[in-house]
Amino acid sequence: AFDRSCATATQILAVVRKTDTMLVASPITPPALMHDIVPDSDEDDEILQAVLLASLGQGSSESEGQCSSATQAQIDILSQCQPPPRVSTPVSLSSYAIEADLDEAAKQTLQALEDGPDHLKLVRVRGDGHCLFRAIAASLTLTAAWGGSRAFEALQSHLQSLSERCAQRVIASIRDMLGRNATEAANAAEFLNDEEKSDAAVAALRTCATDYMRQHVDRFRLCCDSGNLEEYCARMSEMSSESPTFSPAYGGHSEIVALSEALRIRVEIVDCR
Repeated sequence: AFDRSCATATQILAVVRKTDTMLVASPITPPALMHDIVPDSDEDDEILQAVLLASLGQGSSESEGQCSSATQAQIDILSQCQPPPRVSTPVSLSSYAIEADLDEAAKQTLQALEDGPDHLKLVRVRGDGHCLFRAIAASLTLTAAWGGSRAFEALQSHLQSLSERCAQRVIASIRDMLGRNATEAANAAEFLNDEEKSDAAVAALRTCATDYMRQHVDRFRLCCDSGNLEEYCARMSEMSSESPTFSPAYGGHSEIVALSEALRIRVEIVDCR
């Protein structure tokens, strides 16, 4: 189970509002206006134009300076906001149910998952657009890391049995975070929060999903609204871009199906909302 803890601009604003502070631009003082000036001659008209141009230039300079100050103030505030970890430490499902104020049926469902036989815990995954893929990476690695030698060996054996070519990068990235034995696997939670290792796993899972979908076009061609599966897969596989407005594509049902088949894993989704 996982919960997306987003750190979007909207949510940052919501958090700031709780402290009676809002991220708004500073008011800009308008330039002085010219009143009751009626030119009596061409010379007066030229003088008026010169005064107006000077006034506009001054106002523009003041406005730009105040805009710059307001922008910098917002940047300073946002720089103090710390994003949540990529993958959090585990918490009990029953505690989460109380925290989220879930209804009684949802609480009972989560309690049953916590009691056994799997004794599941909740791990929150940062909602940065990569959350689905990072959640799958976290589930694979943490189950092996926290399950002792038997769980570690079981996952290694399963990874060894995978034959899909698109799964090879995923196998390499998971093994890189787990290490060579159960003792080294104790560092898996730390590696899931390491930008390089964690994003490598996310990129591998994105590529695995899209490559598998390309191999089975007839089954996945309707997963995109445009009907162009190649464009959809190209967008889904992108990790970053030079564009300042870039946002990673969120994975959904199609990617879950593709990864569950390519990696031969069972993905269960518990919706408590």
